[in-house]
Amino acid sequence: MHYVTKLTLFSIVILSAGCATTNSQFRSVKYSETIEFEQSLGALADMPSPPEKLYVQPLNKSEPCKLPTSKEQQERKNFKAYWDGQCKNGYAYGLGRDIAISDTHHYEEITIHDGNGDNFNAPAVNYDFVNNSVVYRMGSETFPAHSMFGEYIQNDYNGFNVMYSAGTLGVEGNALITQGSPLNPGRVLINDDRRIVYKFSDNTSAPIVNPSAPIFVAETLDSKSKRPGGFSIVRYGNGQIRHFKVKDGQFEPVSLPEEYLALVNKKYNEVTLAYREASSKIESARRMEREYLHMACSGNYKIDGLNVEISSKICFWRSQFQEPFNDALAKYNLMLEEQKRTAQSIEQQQKYQEQIALQQRIIDQQRSQQAFQDSMNALSNLGKQMQNSGMQMQQYFLNQSPPQFAPLSLPGSNQVNCVNVGSVTNCRY
Repeated sequence: MHYVTKLTLFSIVILSAGCATTNSQFRSVKYSETIEFEQSLGALADMPSPPEKLYVQPLNKSEPCKLPTSKEQQERKNFKAYWDGQCKNGYAYGLGRDIAISDTHHYEEITIHDGNGDNFNAPAVNYDFVNNSVVYRMGSETFPAHSMFGEYIQNDYNGFNVMYSAGTLGVEGNALITQGSPLNPGRVLINDDRRIVYKFSDNTSAPIVNPSAPIFVAETLDSKSKRPGGFSIVRYGNGQIRHFKVKDGQFEPVSLPEEYLALVNKKYNEVTLAYREASSKIESARRMEREYLHMACSGNYKIDGLNVEISSKICFWRSQFQEPFNDALAKYNLMLEEQKRTAQSIEQQQKYQEQIALQQRIIDQQRSQQAFQDSMNALSNLGKQMQNSGMQMQQYFLNQSPPQFAPLSLPGSNQVNCVNVGSVTNCRY
């Protein structure tokens, strides 16, 4: 067997594109072998648990107004809750903002409450000011199914970065997630059914600086441990596609069956479809956010018990990241342009080398044709020479007089017998 003990993977549509592959030279794998890894994983990962129904009385409300909260929030030091909305039947009601603050967290949610203490199927926008994230969510009638779009910002000693995550969580807890960044051309797609994860690392939109490097990788992982196994499919910058069996950190080149390639493509398409579905569904959450902020960020809006700096933080929070984002984006664009120039230079060199190779093949072909023609001409000339020599020989013999035979003398006579052969005369007595 051929084993590669170390393979660098980018941590993938085009798994069966028309580019040349050389997998046929490796061991052919049957479909039954391709699903052995999944069958070995055992029980499904745990389903998300429905949130415990806990409530808190907002400090800015004098009438009974139960606001949903969590045990984790209630246990935080100096936890306080505010509700910028109406109350009905003793519960928070209608469009508003839930503000939760403690010594260690500041969490806000724009949502719509139904007045019965439950709003899972309502649109929601969750701000985490400590961890610099915003998550848009659109729920469904059945927990835990929902669509989401998350924005996660990093701004510390490691520099600035922003990541986006979008997708759906199904009724059975299966996750279909796409992750990417405006500061990176690559993206990761996840199809997790709680037993096996199909992970696709897609860097196909980046300039190809190294044709031998992977630009698209499809691999499978254990949903619980995230341990890789099974098979991986790698597409390289030069267009080649290779298949590998993954076991104990080793990669064996193989040839996968079309049935398995079709399954992997199906898993990939499910993620891309979920991304479009999520983008469409969370638009209602974005619209709700715009309407609330139009009211709350008018400049003279107040919430009882909160100073303006806290109550209006949601209006200006993103502005602090504008400058570092612009700087990071400018650096990214410069890097991208440099990579494009490098890729173009490599492509031009490849084209130049291909042109030289083509010209050399043409020259070799012309030389071969010329050598063949020279040989044919030589044979033709030799034939003509032999023909001319034959004609000359024939003419020579035609121009000679025929042999002359004189009568033979009788035995015992003294007559001389002579024979003429051409210009030579032989006589005997």
